[in-house]
Amino acid sequence: MNIDLSTLLLQAVNLLVLLALLRWLLYRPLQKVIAARQALVAKALAEASDQVAQAQQTASELQAQQRTLHAEQARRLDAARQEAAAEREQLVASARLEARALLDAARVQLTSERQEAESKLFEEASGLAVDLAGRLLADTPVGDSPFIDRLLAQVAATPVAQRAQWFPSGRVRDVELCTARALDLAAQEALQARLQTLLGEPLALSCTHDGALIAGAELRFALGTLSLHWAQSLEEARHALAPVAQEVA
Repeated sequence: MNIDLSTLLLQAVNLLVLLALLRWLLYRPLQKVIAARQALVAKALAEASDQVAQAQQTASELQAQQRTLHAEQARRLDAARQEAAAEREQLVASARLEARALLDAARVQLTSERQEAESKLFEEASGLAVDLAGRLLADTPVGDSPFIDRLLAQVAATPVAQRAQWFPSGRVRDVELCTARALDLAAQEALQARLQTLLGEPLALSCTHDGALIAGAELRFALGTLSLHWAQSLEEARHALAPVAQEVA
């Protein structure tokens, strides 16, 4: 087989020209397109990376905000619990103070009522004792003469100037003698004579009797009275026991 060198050389030149044309017309534009595509992909990758980073940053911020919210919620919940505990303690303390005040008031009221009851009981008991003494003395046969004698002794011991104050001036000296038991006529006459000796004339004596005196007598003048009887003594005893009842209270 014979190989033509000029033909081979021409084919080689044609091939080189074709490769040069292909490089100039096809390869370079293709490289530019590929480079442009690569730039676009790189840009897209960079943007995606930026978006991922931004998303991660946003997620981190959201997580931080969430942690902050959880911490704030925990703080507020703890503050609310502490406030509720303080209010509960305050309510309990207020309830204790109120209960203590009510208890103290009840004790004071109970003490007052007990003292008042004791006072009333003592007063009733003393009243009953005085009434019982009055009934017993009323049943005791005691004459009025000793009381009358003591009354006349009081008249005699009274200064003359004070006796003059018992009667209005310029009038008959009226005297009433009230005894627990009625006096007979002879006793009345004897008494009038004794009074005239003490008080002088003129003297008008009237005699009455009142069983409420129990025993004793009263000399009643126009401007004064002299008393000496058991009813008066019992009444004085009743008044004397009244301060004792107040001291018991």
